[in-house]
Formats: sequence, C-alpha cells, structure tokens
Amino acid sequence: MSSVPPSPPGTPWVNRLCIVGVGLIGGSIGLAAKARGAAKHVVGVEKNSETWAHALRVGAVDEITNDLVAGVRDADLVILAVPVEVILELLPRLAPLLKPHTVVMDVGSVKKAVVRAGKNASPLAFIGSHPMAGGERGGVQNARADLFEGATWAVVPPINYIGDDIEYVSDFVTALGAKPLVMFDSAHDEAVALTSHLPHVLAYTLSAMRANHSAGRQKHLLALSAGSWKSATRVAESPPELWTQIAVQNAPSLAALLRAFADELVTIATALETGDSATVQERFAAGHAAKLGEIEKQP
Repeated sequence: MSSVPPSPPGTPWVNRLCIVGVGLIGGSIGLAAKARGAAKHVVGVEKNSETWAHALRVGAVDEITNDLVAGVRDADLVILAVPVEVILELLPRLAPLLKPHTVVMDVGSVKKAVVRAGKNASPLAFIGSHPMAGGERGGVQNARADLFEGATWAVVPPINYIGDDIEYVSDFVTALGAKPLVMFDSAHDEAVALTSHLPHVLAYTLSAMRANHSAGRQKHLLALSAGSWKSATRVAESPPELWTQIAVQNAPSLAALLRAFADELVTIATALETGDSATVQERFAAGHAAKLGEIEKQP
C-alpha cells in the first residue's frame, strides 16, 4: 500500500493529477481542482478526441491524450472517471504504469465489485469513491467547477486498508468543496440502490409508460405533464447504457428494493380497488412524514 509523502506547506494537494475519462464528472473534477488550487497540473486521458478542444478551452485539463500509459506517467493521483465496466478492466493494468506512492481512486456509482478489484490489483494503492453529485446530461460541455460544492463524497477503501491514502483522498475531495464520508462498500451499495438507482429505474419506467399510450392521447398527456412529472422523470434523460451497467453491477440490492416497492404499490392498488381509503391515507401519510423529517434534518 502507498504511504503518500507530505506536500510542502502552501502547495496544491496534488502536483500532477491524471483524470481518466473527461466527461461531466471528470471534467468537473478538473475544473474544481484548478479553480480551488487542489492540483497544480491536470492531465486528461480521453478516447473521444472530439471533446479535447472543449476540455482544454474551458480549463478542465492542462493537457489531454488518448494514451493511458503517457497520461498516468508521473501522476501523483489518478482518478478513474469512466463507467464501472471500464474501471474493472483498467485496475489490473495500472500498477506497472505508475511511479511509487501514486494513489488511484475511482468515482463509479457502484463500489463492491470495484473495491474488490482494486484490492486484488495489489500493490496498487486504490481507494474507491463516489461523489453524490452529477446530472442527467453528461459530457465535459456540462462540467462545472462548483458541481461538488457541499456534496457528500463517499470514500470507500478496501477493508483493513493500511496507509495514509484514505486521509489523502478525503483531503483532496474536501479541497474540491465536497464532504467526505468514509464507509464500507456494502453499506454504500445498499444505500445508493435506494437513493439513486431505484429512482432512475422509476423515471425510465414512467417515461416509457407515457410513451406507450396511443398517439391520440399523447397531445393531452404532454399538455398535462407539469411539475410533478418533470421532477419524477428528470433523470430519465441520463444515458441508459450507463445506467444499465450500474443496475447490473448492483443487482442484488436493487432487485430486492424493486420487489419491496412493487409490494407497496400492490398494497395501494388493492386499497383503491376495495375503497379502503384509510390504507391509502396511511401509506401517503407515512411518506409525507418521512419527507418532512428528511427536510428537518437537512442543514
């Protein structure tokens, strides 16, 4: 495991930062790192050369390449901001390409498989992570320096990890404006299955249900889709290929939640069919109280 040498006082957290995947998240990390003095020099590794000019123009990176070997060379910190399947493919290849003490972290939405792969890639110094920030519209053209401001950023090391890298990664994400939360991979995946992955499934399903109605009804459905519809389906604009990968990687937790959610819907449907308004109100009131309690706990 790496033991990161301390930086001299007043220097950026990272002298040379390499971001593999310069999209919405990777680009925002680069912008935030430069704007907040968290990195001195940012190198991007991006296979889509059509985005290079924009990434350089807005300052998300100082240089960019499609050559992984060249990109990670001499990096102090490497961030994998690519889909989970690509992260799993990259991790076993990285250790021989890096200088001593280089730390690698990812920003994928599922952690269990990634953290296991990172641990198996020893002597790679790997810390999993996941910023709870983003947007339904990807690409570096939508990257923002303030994307992580005030956001929780899960820091997910392998169990029994030895070294200073957890603190190093936590300090780095703090420097980006985020709030680090150190946790185990299983706890992370179970939580985001409910707070992120399930809402995406529901948004995709609702959008598809409306589209499945006859053409004659579409005019009325579109006209009568207001705030509630927009709030409930906003994330259906997210790339389905990416979210299919996320759902499959977190299948056990997500499938269990979908079945529990389906049971709740059946309970409400049965109550409506039988005129049981008390049960309907009870279920609605439970959700209402839970949401109010959630709001009260927010800073």
